[in-house]
Order: sequence, then C-alpha cells, then structure tokens
Amino acid sequence: MKRYKAYRFVCSHVPKRHFVPFLGGQMARASGYFAESSGFTLLELLVVIILAGVIVALAVPSMRDTLTGDNLKKASRQFIGMERKLRGEAVRDQIDYILCLDLPNSAYWVLASDMTPEKQDEIKKRPQHLPSDVVILDIVGENNKKQSADEARIKFGKNNICSPAVIHLAYEEDRMTIVINPFLGVTEIYNKYVDVSVTSSVPSNSR
Repeated sequence: MKRYKAYRFVCSHVPKRHFVPFLGGQMARASGYFAESSGFTLLELLVVIILAGVIVALAVPSMRDTLTGDNLKKASRQFIGMERKLRGEAVRDQIDYILCLDLPNSAYWVLASDMTPEKQDEIKKRPQHLPSDVVILDIVGENNKKQSADEARIKFGKNNICSPAVIHLAYEEDRMTIVINPFLGVTEIYNKYVDVSVTSSVPSNSR
C-alpha cells in the first residue's frame, strides 16, 4: 500500500509528458517530441513528387529502348534460326526450300520444291509473323536489286547454297540490317539501316 501511495505521489508531481505507463506497473521515460510529432510538411511532399517525376522521366526512354531492342533481336533470331534450319533440312532431305517473305504484311512462310500448287496455296494462307510492330522495310537480292513491296523469296538449295540477301527491319524509329551470305549464312547484323552489297559485307552507306 505504501508503494502504491508513493507511486501516486510521484506521478502527481511529475509532468505526464515525461512518463509513459506500461503493463506491469513499470515506467519508461519518453521525450516530449514523441507526443508532439507531426506529419510531412508541404515542402517535403513537393520534393518527393519532384524526385519521383525525375525517376519516371529517366526510366521511360530506357524502358522504350529495352523493348525496342528486344523486338528487333527477336526478329533477328527468327531469321537466323530459319536460315540454319532450312539450310540443314535442304541438304538432309535433298530438296530445295524457299523462304517466302510478304513485305507489306511482314509475314513469311516456307515452301518445298516438291510441293503441289494446291499445297503451296494452303501454306500461304497460314503465314507466320515477325514480333509485334516489327516491319520488313526492304530486301536486297541478287544483282543488288532492292525490293520493298510484294513478295520476296530466298532459296535454300540442297547443295548447301542459298540466295544472297540483305534484309532491313524496322521497329518504330529503330533499324536493323541482316546480311545472308550464300555459303556462310547470316554473316553480319547491324543495329541500324546499312546499304550492303550482297557480294560483300562491307557497308557502303548508312542512315
């Protein structure tokens, strides 16, 4: 009882802001600013908003470049994969294969030299497509003739020789150039539009 009276006496003579009661009858000293703490000021909120805006402004171009690079890289991997696959199958099966490219629609399909016209028409109706929004700007074929419309064809012969070609791809403002050598397959990939002769991988002009 005496201890309780002493406790009441101390509490009645000491400002409440200096003590915080806890379970078990124990006391803990507390600083006055804990009871008087406030939220963020308007200036602090403005600083946070400005910093967030700067981070977003820096991240958007980087994200766009990443997505752009991924789409063009996917398209280049498709062409590399098709070139290797068709070249190997032509030699194995002793049949010429033709890669048909629909330039306006950025679509493609594969035909075999022993297919009937009916079978070829059937396959043409079910083309495959490049990654989203990647387009074929043009193709440079034999005799260095540039084609930007209609249908282009790349032949993969059973003698392990294919038609030479330079393929120009685009995704929004970005460009890519793929060079296919008749004997070596895909020999060069440029991350820009490059005018290349089909008989040489040395660029003559770029844009």
